[in-house]
Amino acid sequence: MRKLLVYLALFTVSNLANANQLKVEVDDCGPLARGELGVVFSLKPHGIGKSYFTKGSANDVCPKLTSAKYVVGYIEDLCKNHKPRNNQECGVLQVFVIQKYVNK
Repeated sequence: MRKLLVYLALFTVSNLANANQLKVEVDDCGPLARGELGVVFSLKPHGIGKSYFTKGSANDVCPKLTSAKYVVGYIEDLCKNHKPRNNQECGVLQVFVIQKYVNK
């Protein structure tokens, strides 16, 4: 019975995590000087004005982002795990946490 409850709990948590996943297509990518948040990228179609920060070096991450057919991940508020430059950034700036690059 205990094993069944553990499996059920893991299944529920897994489904909740998948519900928040997004597939995005990247239009453009560039460097960002914010500590471990070293990349800013915008979404397709060009000019929609939606951009996200993400972890990593632009030299490493940008080629992967721009060559992928799409990227799977989730969005979190900048202030959840990172220090904002000022409190007005909270609730406005977002971080895209990359889980997978899809090239097919």
